[in-house]
Amino acid sequence: MSFEYVADSHTVHGSVAGWINFEAIQLISHHTSAIVAAVVLFWLVGWLVRRMLHDSIMKRAVLLIDELVLLCIFVYFAYELLFVLYLRTHNLWQS
Repeated sequence: MSFEYVADSHTVHGSVAGWINFEAIQLISHHTSAIVAAVVLFWLVGWLVRRMLHDSIMKRAVLLIDELVLLCIFVYFAYELLFVLYLRTHNLWQS
């Protein structure tokens, strides 16, 4: 195989989409922005609860529920991201 055959720009087959998975990048950026928004909103709720409620069992319960819901959202987004990427890579996704 000669260098001209390898580096010849006229024999390039396919496009950039063949090298880069744009759907995966879009999906990851969507999930990343959703996770950042969730973290900011739950931080704001936690901050408001710490500032407005007196130190009691209710304050601790609300903060615990806030953390558990945030953890569940992380698990859901991770599951959805991995599941959708798995389906798309195995051509099982209907797009």
